[in-house]
Amino acid sequence: MKRGYWFSALAIVAAFWAALSCVSWAAESLPARSRHVEATLLSETDSVSPGIPFRMAIRLRMEKGWHTYWRNPGDAGSATRIEWKLPEGFQAGPIQWPVPEVISVPPLTSYGYEGEAWLLVSVSPPASLAVGQTVALSAKVSWVECAQSCIPGGADLQLILPVTPGPAKGDSSLRSGFARAQSALPQPPPKAVEASAWVARGKLHLELKSSEKKATVLEEPRFLPAQEGLIVDSAAQTFRLRQFGIVLEIPQPPKAAPLPKKLDGLLLAQSTEWKGTRKIAWALEVEKTPAPITLRSLPASKEFWLVLGFAFLGGLILNLMPCVFPVLSLKVLHLVERGRGEAGGSFRHGLVFLVGVVSSFLALAATLLVLRARGAELGWGFQLQSAPFVAFLVVLFFLVSLSLFGVFEFGSSLGSMGEAADRVRGLWGSFGSGVLATVVASPCTAPFMGVALGFALAQPMWVALLIFGVLGLGVAAPVFLLCTFPVLLRLLPRPGRWMEDFKQLLGFPMMAAVVWLLWVYGKLRGIDGVGSLLLALVVVGFGAWLFGRYANPSRILPVRLVAGLAGMLAVGVAVGYLLRDAAGRKAEVPWIPYSAARLNELRVAGVPVFLDFTASWCLTCKVNERVALDNPEVRKRLSDRGVVWMVADWTNRDPAITQALTELGRSGVPTYVLYGPDSQAQPKLLPELLTPRLLLDELDKLPTAHAQAPELSSSPQSGP
Repeated sequence: MKRGYWFSALAIVAAFWAALSCVSWAAESLPARSRHVEATLLSETDSVSPGIPFRMAIRLRMEKGWHTYWRNPGDAGSATRIEWKLPEGFQAGPIQWPVPEVISVPPLTSYGYEGEAWLLVSVSPPASLAVGQTVALSAKVSWVECAQSCIPGGADLQLILPVTPGPAKGDSSLRSGFARAQSALPQPPPKAVEASAWVARGKLHLELKSSEKKATVLEEPRFLPAQEGLIVDSAAQTFRLRQFGIVLEIPQPPKAAPLPKKLDGLLLAQSTEWKGTRKIAWALEVEKTPAPITLRSLPASKEFWLVLGFAFLGGLILNLMPCVFPVLSLKVLHLVERGRGEAGGSFRHGLVFLVGVVSSFLALAATLLVLRARGAELGWGFQLQSAPFVAFLVVLFFLVSLSLFGVFEFGSSLGSMGEAADRVRGLWGSFGSGVLATVVASPCTAPFMGVALGFALAQPMWVALLIFGVLGLGVAAPVFLLCTFPVLLRLLPRPGRWMEDFKQLLGFPMMAAVVWLLWVYGKLRGIDGVGSLLLALVVVGFGAWLFGRYANPSRILPVRLVAGLAGMLAVGVAVGYLLRDAAGRKAEVPWIPYSAARLNELRVAGVPVFLDFTASWCLTCKVNERVALDNPEVRKRLSDRGVVWMVADWTNRDPAITQALTELGRSGVPTYVLYGPDSQAQPKLLPELLTPRLLLDELDKLPTAHAQAPELSSSPQSGP
């Protein structure tokens, strides 16, 4: 009986080992999931051979709308990290990062992956590894997964592989996946491409040129540095064409990281060749070089003269922009009114008009260059980043439109800047027309201008001023030619009713410019700012109507004086109020770091609290800060209502913050909680996407607090 029992046991053991010998070891771990990401550890081979390197991969599968991050996450986020736990003698190489996507959520830009991403790693086993055993390969992976909110994620993965002699076989089920992962890696640039980098005037300059002197056209180039803090990720990257390459210019933050001796990163672009257009992603390792000095030879170079030509051509085309065309057309109509044969007088007017345009362009350029030299990151159109200046342009364009429609007139025509000026000091009228043409041209950009201005802003002041001056010459050229050669005026119809109709027709493009500038102003000051501006335009319109209706020559002198003063007073009051409102002031609100004990203390004291769960890697958090929490009205309302702003910074994992989120039924950031003065009342959970209006409404719903916030123990800081 016992002998039969032992015989059966031996048969079972033998069958087990026979079955085990037929098992094909899986090269894929069990998947592990966070809330929105699935992670799996993969091996390209189904076994390990002593001394022969093989590839492994972390496969991340993101739910739709969610993403993880590249090695440099950009403005927000955190790179995926792998901590390996390998047998003795094994070595794991660095992550081979696939080409990321540029994820733009204005005003921030990040770099990451959506859908599926394979992070390849080369693993080298020791040559002394014993055959016949199994090895356990473990990886602890951590990442940040983001959509509208951001959640830290992680997984502990393990893969067990046998050790076999000779070259290991590839796992056929994963072969295509590893091939796709290999093709998703950035490629080295062609051997003929030479790269160099330097920092000058607050910008990182990256130059790519061909040593074979072959022209390769790169469209929409964008450089992604591997190191964080080198560039402003959300800023536009401009480039200048060289004869056999390009120079990419990228703004840097005020406290940029120092440029390393070897700059690693990716160049993304489209390459146009005779075969067509293809996307390229080059892995660059660029040597740091001193900024090149080529200024002495610049005026004689073909590139320089080409840029001057672009500037002049851009100025010519600028005359056709909706802002500029009406003003210059009225100047031409004024020449028609004055007559067609006064060659000497017309020439003087044309010359002074040209001086007015060019001097105004030079003044604008000098202001821009001085501000840039003092560290400001500005470009053409920088004045449109100022709400008061945009408001001034809106009022000016609105007045020009009303004048074109005949509500009121500056003398006989706008272009002459007043008939009295023509009789007494007519040249000042032409100079004023030139200044006005420059002012109305300042918001516009024409073809060819981008190349010329991008080149100019990277050069010394005298070169930049020369290019801006040539741009002004292009703007003034048509009027100057008509003044120099009055015979050309004969090509236009004779003065008549058509001139008045044409003038009123020109009012519509000016009104279109007003609408566009209102949209720009709305981006700067929000819908409430636009409402204030529209109200001011009503007052300005009333003043203009009053001036045009009662200050014209058909009225008696007292009426004209009173109406003129009243009209100008109405316009002045509206503009003064508007500029003060546009300037705005940002109220600072002190904040304190999160502490459960401090929160409980404030609630017991009846102090309202705004609890802000945030993290530096949370893209939505940063957008909410820029759009809503930094809003001056919101900050002022927080201060006026006595609300304590408490910040729970989850950039680094904090068990106390994690527990607080769990108690609120949330698992990630952003999370916003508003506690009222009643300590027994339930807190109000706010949406993940904030707007100033939403915050203001919620703050207004708070009942009056019965206690004041205690003194902050730490030194106050402005909001996060």
